[in-house]
Parts: sequence; C-alpha cells; structure tokens
Amino acid sequence: MAATPASFPPTTHVVEMDGTKVRTLRAFYPRIARALLFPDYFGANLDALLDCLCSLEVLGKSEVILHIKNKDAFLSKEKEAKRTAALQVLKDAALPANRYDGVVFRCVWG
Repeated sequence: MAATPASFPPTTHVVEMDGTKVRTLRAFYPRIARALLFPDYFGANLDALLDCLCSLEVLGKSEVILHIKNKDAFLSKEKEAKRTAALQVLKDAALPANRYDGVVFRCVWG
C-alpha cells in the first residue's frame, strides 16, 4: 500500500490506494491509519481524520502524497454528503493554514 517511487525524493512519503478497495469510510479508515502511522487512539471519524492528516511528523518526511487510483470508486458506497465531506477533509488537510507539522500534504488522483 505505501511506496516511495524512484521519481520522488527520499523526503517524500507516497501512499497509493485503489478506490475500488475503499468504497466506504469503514474500509478507508484502517488503511489510511496504517499507511500514515496514525496513533492507536485514532477515532475513525472525519474530525479525527483531519487532525491526524495535519500531524504527520511521525513519518519523518517533509512531504506526504496520498495517491488514490480509481477516483469514481473511492467512497462510492457512502451517501453523497458523507463522501463530499470526506473529500473536503482531504482538501482541508492540504492547506498550509491547517498544518500542525510543517509537512506538505497532497492528495492526488489517478
């Protein structure tokens, strides 16, 4: 699930996820938590997701990229409002004003 392709510098942590395997938040939360070393007390809700995505210093990298393949399948079994809220959390986590850690976070689709 986590990889650092040769095209990225060693200071970048890349996590690749297949949207077809994370059609619900219930499937997404444990995968993202493992891949990004969230603390054991991660609450598996959108507020906790934002908090953890904005505190990625534990990875020891200056940049973290979440690459989600098959965007149309990603969270496709969630109600539209919940899916929209989750996508907003990913956008909000990338905003420098929301970062607690100085890490650059990006979510890319492909």
